Amino acid sequence: MCQDSLEVMLQRVVNHQNPDLHRLRPGGVSDAYVRARNVCSLFDSLRQKMSIRRELCPIPYGELEFELRVAKGYVFGICGADEVILKFKELA
Repeated sequence: MCQDSLEVMLQRVVNHQNPDLHRLRPGGVSDAYVRARNVCSLFDSLRQKMSIRRELCPIPYGELEFELRVAKGYVFGICGADEVILKFKELA
């Protein structure tokens, strides 16, 4: 998978299916976790193209986060601050 200057590669294992561990860890389980800039724009650009596991939402440490479900059940967590949120915090 490629987006701009980011490329993500997954290991291929024949007949592998990633287990769903979300029931066991309410705080979330990601196979990969990426911090990005302009996370709102990134979410908007991916929401129609990919399977969204968890919608964009605020997280306790002041950023926004969403999760994608990709091939073989892998989950990518993506977090970051959006430029609008950063400006709001500066003004507060």
